[in-house]
Amino acid sequence: NIIFNGPLNAVLGGTVMFTTTLTPSEKPFTTIGWTFGSRIVVTFSGGNVIAPDYTSRITLSMSTGSLELRNLTLNDRGEYRVSLQPQGDIAKNGSTRLEVYERLSGALVTSSTNLLIEGNSVNLTCDAAAGSGFTRQWKKDDSDLIPTDNVTLYSNNRVLSFKSLNKKDSGGYSCKISNPVSNIEATFITVVNYGPENVQITGPSEIHFEQTLKLTCSAESEPSATYTWTLNGTEIHNSSVFTKVITEISDSGNYTCQAMNHITERISSAVHHLTVTGTKMVSAGCIAGAVIACLIVCAAAAGGGYYIYKEK
Repeated sequence: NIIFNGPLNAVLGGTVMFTTTLTPSEKPFTTIGWTFGSRIVVTFSGGNVIAPDYTSRITLSMSTGSLELRNLTLNDRGEYRVSLQPQGDIAKNGSTRLEVYERLSGALVTSSTNLLIEGNSVNLTCDAAAGSGFTRQWKKDDSDLIPTDNVTLYSNNRVLSFKSLNKKDSGGYSCKISNPVSNIEATFITVVNYGPENVQITGPSEIHFEQTLKLTCSAESEPSATYTWTLNGTEIHNSSVFTKVITEISDSGNYTCQAMNHITERISSAVHHLTVTGTKMVSAGCIAGAVIACLIVCAAAAGGGYYIYKEK
C-alpha cells in the first residue's frame, strides 16, 4: 500500500500536492491511475489520458506517482485514490482525503441590543462575511470564556447568551474564527449600564450657624447619575455637591439626595440629618430701640401719654 501526506487541507483557488511515499525507481511504472470518487482524474499506460475537468490543472510525477492539483474549487473536496503498477512488481494502491476551505474574512460580533442594562438579557453573535468550515472560540479580556448558568454558548459557539446582565459583565469579548487555512478575530466592547446604587451623603451632622455647609452625594452608577437635593421636602439644589456659605438656624433638617440614571431610569436616594446650633447675637442699638418701642406701645394701651423734654 501507498502512504500519503494526508489527509490534506488546502485553500480555495490554491494548489495541493498528493505526495506518495514511493522513492523514484530505475524501473518506470507501467500504469498509473488517479481517481476522485468514481471519476477518473488521469491515467497512464504508455501515455497520459487526462479527464477534461482536469486539463491544465494537474501535473503527474512519473517517478513517484505523486499528483499536483491546481486552481482548487470546493467541488474538489473528497477522497482520491491511486493505483501504481511498477514494472515487474505488484500493483500498489492508496487513498487520501482532501478538504478545501475558503479563506476567512470579515469577522464581526454583533449585539441583539444597543442598550445593555443590568438585569436584562442580551445575545452576542459571531460571524464571518466569507469562509467555510470554521470553528469559534470566545474570550473575555484575553482570557478563555468559561460558560456559567448565566452565560451560555450555543449554535456551535456562534451565539454568546447572557440571561441576566451584571455590571461585572462589562469588558471586551473577542471571538476567534478559525479553519485549517486561516483565522480572524473580532472584538465587542460591552458597557453594562446599572445603578444608581449605594447612594451616600458625606458631610457634618451638626454645624454652628453662619459657618459654611458642604454636603457631598455619591452613587455607583453607569453612566454617572444626576443628583437632586431637597431640604425637608423642598428642592434646593441640582448637583452632587451642595454648599451654603452662611448657614442659618432654619437650615436644620433632613437633607435628601436623590440620584437618577437616565439610561436605566432608576432612582435611589439617601437622607442626612443636619442640626444648626448657636444663638444669634443682637446689637445694643437694636435692644434700646426695642425697649422704647415697647414703652410706647404699653403707654398707648393704658390710655396715657408721656412727654419728654429737656431743660436748658
